[in-house]
Amino acid sequence: MRAVVICLSLVLFSSAVFANNSETRPNILVLLLDDLGYADVGFMPNSEPDIYTPNIDALAAQGTVFSSAYVTHPYCGPSRAGLMTGRYQHAFGSQFNLADYSPHGIDTRETFMSKVLQTAGYNTGLVGKWHLGEEPQYRPNVRGFDYFYGMLGGGHVYHTKDFVRVADHKPGNHAVWQYKTPLMENDQYASEAGYDENLYITDMLSDAGAAFIERNAKQADKPFFLLMSYNAPHTPEEAKAEDEEALRKILGGKASSDPNRHTYSAMVYAVDRGVKQLVDTLKATGQYDNTLIVFLSDNGGRLNAASASNAPLRNGKTSVYEGGIRVPMFFHWPKGNLPQGTYKHVVSSLDLYPTFTDLAGATVPSTKILDGKNILASVRKGSNARENEPLYFAMHQPDRGVNQMGAVLNNMKWFSSGNGQWYFYDLNKDIAEQKPTKANKKQRSILTSLYDWTCTHTQPQWFDDDRYGWAKAWEKNAMPNWAKTFPTLHKEQHCKSSK
Repeated sequence: MRAVVICLSLVLFSSAVFANNSETRPNILVLLLDDLGYADVGFMPNSEPDIYTPNIDALAAQGTVFSSAYVTHPYCGPSRAGLMTGRYQHAFGSQFNLADYSPHGIDTRETFMSKVLQTAGYNTGLVGKWHLGEEPQYRPNVRGFDYFYGMLGGGHVYHTKDFVRVADHKPGNHAVWQYKTPLMENDQYASEAGYDENLYITDMLSDAGAAFIERNAKQADKPFFLLMSYNAPHTPEEAKAEDEEALRKILGGKASSDPNRHTYSAMVYAVDRGVKQLVDTLKATGQYDNTLIVFLSDNGGRLNAASASNAPLRNGKTSVYEGGIRVPMFFHWPKGNLPQGTYKHVVSSLDLYPTFTDLAGATVPSTKILDGKNILASVRKGSNARENEPLYFAMHQPDRGVNQMGAVLNNMKWFSSGNGQWYFYDLNKDIAEQKPTKANKKQRSILTSLYDWTCTHTQPQWFDDDRYGWAKAWEKNAMPNWAKTFPTLHKEQHCKSSK
């Protein structure tokens, strides 16, 4: 038996009907997975045979699947910063993950989407992984979340037998692996009820999310925004033995013979069970039909020392090739007049902020900069919400003195590993980025716009853990070293002259 105790504007958007009638405003439930492989959910066309996600797949089949969905960065912290702020994270110094026990956090001048939704009258909840700042001024409850249950850092071990208990926890002892530290409920340590039964964290998070929905259903005058930020299937790869056994029976000969891969598949299966629990709770409380469910991963699946599959994409997490930045994603909303099927045009996680706040009838602060756009009308019509509007990607590699970079425009892709050589791909024909083609003059102009975009970048505010030596390497290699990335375009006074 498992148990968890949960204590009881830049624009004034024109959705006046939403602003004046809370019954028409949808609940918003975001299912955000961590390091999920592109082929590791059943609704994807290249889904691996050893993946079993019937509940997630059912939602996708009833909604709109995005075949060209991107996040802003190929690993966790920067991608989540982009999602929550609606801005490219390089503009406010969040290019790297926060280290364990870091004193830093996302610039408090950045208004999170959760804060805007909260101000618009939504009950807001975050369950799971945060990774945007551990100090009090950066925590979820001061960034727009009424309720938080989960981990402040970048991940966690999965079985409570491996957790450090509150009684044994010494907050100042940073020698303890942060992935073992106690979970939080708001600004207090979470209850440890049931821990002796060796609970599984994915189930605990699903329980907490279902409890949030049940509590909110009693407040009929207020819709909710719930970010279910699962840490699965991020490493360490740890599954329930029961799930591994059940999955082998379900899959039969399709189950992976690789024990590590099977553990990974069972971790995804556990999330799918949790999604069923959340959906059942929405239905039981009458919230299902008017809840927009959004599913996505924070970046591509991890391939080094992990077991994800990003087929047919190239590379994975920590790469600006498609495997690191292109993710599975869908919208599901029975009352939302969404088309069933596939939306083939490019969208970004940046677009969620303006789309959600518009649905909420919310007022975005006049000083707030947004790099995304409201895509809902285009999704309903099947038109290209970002026609001729590129998306940009950059990942600094201080130790090598280079920047992996890319730009995507209408399913056309530029990529460079940072050595000054650029490759152009037609993703409609070559999603695996195996056969670079020759770009015409108009397509080459995208590189100029990507170079212009670098002028919006600011100095990183942190460089992850000191053991990587990235802060010293940044200085040693004169990063960001744009001249090496753009040898034919670079001019010393470019950013000053372009203003």
